[in-house]
Amino acid sequence: MSRRRFWLSICVATLAVLSLLACYAGYRVQQLLEEQHIELDWQRLSLSWRGVQLHDVRMTQGQSGELRAQASQLQLEWLASEAPRYRLLAQGLQVAWQPAPAAAQNLADSDLDALVERTLNTLQWLPRQIEVRDAHAQLPCHGGQCTLDGNLSLQQLDDALQLHLQLERETHSARLYARLQGLDSTPDSTRQLEMSLHLDDQQQMELHSDVLAQGDALQWSGNLLLAPLQEIAWVGAWLSEWTPLDAANLPATPQQAGIIAQWQLQLPQTTRQLDELLAAPGWLRVDAQLPQPWPLPSVGMISGELQLDLLNASGTWQARKLHGDLQLDTQDASWLAALPSGLRPHKLQMQLTPLQSSLDNELTVQLKLSGQGALELQASAELGLHQSPDWSLNVRQLQLDARSKRTDLADSRADGLHLNLGLTGSATTQQVQFKTTDTSRLAIKSLRSSDLELLQAQLTLAGLDLAGAPRSPMLSGPLTLRIQSLQHSQLQAQGWQWQGRLEADSASQKLDGALLADSGLSMALRLNNTADALGLNATVDELFLRAGNPLAQTLASWPPLLTLDNGRIQADASLSLPTGKPVQLRAKLSGKGLAGIYDRSTLSGVDAELHLHLAGERLTLELPSLIAKQLDPGIELGPLQLQASYQASLQQPLEGSLTHQRAELGILGGSLSLEPATWALDRPSQLLPLKLSSLDLQELFRVYPAEGLAGNGLIDGTLPLRLGGAISIEQGLIEARPPGGQLSFHSPRIRAMGQANPGMKLVTDALEDFHYDLLSSSVDYDQSGTLQLGMRLHGQNPAIEKGRPIHFNINLEEDIPALLASLQLTDKVSGIIQQRIQQWMRQRVPQESKE
Repeated sequence: MSRRRFWLSICVATLAVLSLLACYAGYRVQQLLEEQHIELDWQRLSLSWRGVQLHDVRMTQGQSGELRAQASQLQLEWLASEAPRYRLLAQGLQVAWQPAPAAAQNLADSDLDALVERTLNTLQWLPRQIEVRDAHAQLPCHGGQCTLDGNLSLQQLDDALQLHLQLERETHSARLYARLQGLDSTPDSTRQLEMSLHLDDQQQMELHSDVLAQGDALQWSGNLLLAPLQEIAWVGAWLSEWTPLDAANLPATPQQAGIIAQWQLQLPQTTRQLDELLAAPGWLRVDAQLPQPWPLPSVGMISGELQLDLLNASGTWQARKLHGDLQLDTQDASWLAALPSGLRPHKLQMQLTPLQSSLDNELTVQLKLSGQGALELQASAELGLHQSPDWSLNVRQLQLDARSKRTDLADSRADGLHLNLGLTGSATTQQVQFKTTDTSRLAIKSLRSSDLELLQAQLTLAGLDLAGAPRSPMLSGPLTLRIQSLQHSQLQAQGWQWQGRLEADSASQKLDGALLADSGLSMALRLNNTADALGLNATVDELFLRAGNPLAQTLASWPPLLTLDNGRIQADASLSLPTGKPVQLRAKLSGKGLAGIYDRSTLSGVDAELHLHLAGERLTLELPSLIAKQLDPGIELGPLQLQASYQASLQQPLEGSLTHQRAELGILGGSLSLEPATWALDRPSQLLPLKLSSLDLQELFRVYPAEGLAGNGLIDGTLPLRLGGAISIEQGLIEARPPGGQLSFHSPRIRAMGQANPGMKLVTDALEDFHYDLLSSSVDYDQSGTLQLGMRLHGQNPAIEKGRPIHFNINLEEDIPALLASLQLTDKVSGIIQQRIQQWMRQRVPQESKE
């Protein structure tokens, strides 16, 4: 009986203890729920010696918004030998959380410290193990509310925390494993973090991190491995639901790419900001591999490898080693669209090889760059980067060789482009200083535009300096351009050379030098380009025509019948192209003592000055003075004095208005002149009322080829000269000035005719000594060159019939061009004029035979 009572007492005591434990557990659970502001409800409860099992559990938490959770089964199991001594298992968990607006605000440092402290305190009472199976969560995200499906396992192991998280999205999955070691360690022990990420059962990331407390600092070391990526575009689409990430514009996933990173940093105990982390002393090594081309938007397809070793010993990160081999395929790169097609490389390859440096804090690498495609280039350089707060870059022995077979510009085409550039110098945050080497030059086989063609052009770039502040450096130094042949519609094809100096920055560009043609023509040129205007000034060196006429050998529009072999010529011009305003052009041409030949006429003693002014569409020519001492088309004329101006529009330059203030030509002791007038050249013909004054008959008969004819007297008259295709005179009139003069004609041939004809004898006798008081003649000159004179002559011969009056009506016709040609065919005329006269006569004979 006593034995039965003993066991009964034991059972009762056990039940009492279990009841007390159950009550205490219920009390603790209720206390925890109240502390967390949680309301908990369930449909059915099962109690066993292993723990408590709840069915159809519902939970609501409203402290920081609204959190609702529902689980088909919630199981809390006791753990006999571990603390916390229970494990939580949730099956079929559904969670919906709508946070309060204040929860989205950023946390201050004090709030962050409090959050960390609460999190560590929460870990003390959390179950030893937490498993969530078949979870479905509705959580706030960038798009409003997003869904998460998956499983969660959180386990405390002594001083470690271990996490397994698996998320599902349609047919894809992501698994994260993390283990944090050293939660309960002493201050001098190491805290370790291990983490790995699998996407669709393929490992993508592995992280090992150690944090060791050393006095007042932390030593953080670790390594990161990013395995070659598979096709994970779905990850970007998934993340775009939770963040502002634009998945549609993300680059494609790099295939077979991998990154290995290792680091060791000395951190302060109170690190809070990212800049403090970046300023921490230590070292970092990164090794990136990208074996397959990866498209970068607007850049191209990139592939290769890059190794970087960084050190921070004094608060600034410095590279200790750099090695790379990168390839870029640019066939579809938008950044090349601004370049002409012939200057676009299809593939670029860059190699970086570390070199030893004798300077402290200097990273020295050998750079090699090559390009293939329309632009082929090879470049090599030794670069030294001095790393300090005031960094500097030294460029040693940079050599660039670039070639393009054909380059199409806006309205021109360049063939055989070849650039050879050598460069040395340095750059800092305050100053850049670079200089081109003696081998630097740009060569172009041919350059063609609509009206210009250059053949074998070479620009020498040796000795150029680039110096100044990095944002606005100045490019200055000598330039030499040599063109083997320049062809233009207004120029004779020949070689040209320009040599001068360049000064250019972002605000203005200046070129100052000398231009020299193979013909001997040389001029000083100055170009100045600013944001307000483009200006060009040219001054032609004085030409001494006795040594040759380079203008005739340079200008295609030089009159072929004009030859100048004596005198001096000077010229200068200025061109201004103001921004938003009409173009301005001023030019001046002057000649002194000019002499030469025009067609079949000689000229000498010519002094002239011509001014040209172009303002927008308005063209003005000024001839302040033109003086020619002598013109000789067969008879000597001169002096010629002319003062005139001309105005026209640029659209119709030959249909303007001509105004002359003075026009006078000396002829046989007299003169031909025009009264000041203005003429509209848009008319098909012009009638010029020439005035003849004081022509000396004695001078006329001196040059006129008529044997035995002599006389004296002065002739005046008007000669209406019409210009329209050819020269003509219509109804001109000349008269002898009173009181008249004397004529004498002694010709043996005419006298012989008079012996046989009494009427002719009276004429020949009268003309042997004829004193006239009236000499008048009509003058007509047609476009064929025939001069017709209808002459009236009144006077007397004192030896005939006591000087009775005699009247003559004489009609004369003369071929003036032929007459002048015959007057010129003498030994005194130059060979050029003789050849032109003979050629003119040969061309004239067939025309006369046809007529």
